[in-house]
Amino acid sequence: MKREIQPEGNYYDKYNTQNKIEQWIMNRFFCRCAGILDTVTLEHGRILEAGCGEGNFTRFLFEKFVTGKCGNNKSVEKEFVKIEAYDLSRKCIQQAKEKCPGVHFQTGSIYERKTEVPYDLVVASEVLEHMENPEQALDKLFEAANGYLFLTVPNEPLWRVLNMARGKYWSRLGNTPGHVQHWNRRTLAKLILARGGVKTASIKVVSACPWLIVLVKIKS
Repeated sequence: MKREIQPEGNYYDKYNTQNKIEQWIMNRFFCRCAGILDTVTLEHGRILEAGCGEGNFTRFLFEKFVTGKCGNNKSVEKEFVKIEAYDLSRKCIQQAKEKCPGVHFQTGSIYERKTEVPYDLVVASEVLEHMENPEQALDKLFEAANGYLFLTVPNEPLWRVLNMARGKYWSRLGNTPGHVQHWNRRTLAKLILARGGVKTASIKVVSACPWLIVLVKIKS
């Protein structure tokens, strides 16, 4: 089987779309993410985003936890919050730096990154579906997380059905280029629990059409 070539960043820029329906879907997605992250407590104010791409979700995290523009998390002392983010693509990192000058960005692979000091919150939004080895990637994310792990992935097969409904990727049966993994609520929870093992205190999987959003609380 021919290996899928991964695009640098998002294959389709839904974050900056001018389509009103897509804008509504994206706003709903971010509102749902904000509500879930309102339950997170940052003991040491350390956040890490893996696979940040062009920095669209990074900017959301910065506005939520640092500037206070998004969400209502009163348990965070925003002046002490530090966000770090990394991506394999140097091109994407350069774009991300322009969006979020207050974030520390680096290039790096999720498989190879070493964690010296664990983070209160580790985020990987729309990352795992691109990974040839999501199990290994999850192991590294759990290794870095000392409080919470926050993930988002496409909800399949709904994601592909909606792509085809808007006339996209018919030859691929609606599969977005670069997506090599596919999960529903049950299979995603099973994967996370298998990799998190005894570190997982609780797991919450919710739907924000057409995504699945996951918040894993790590045992203290």
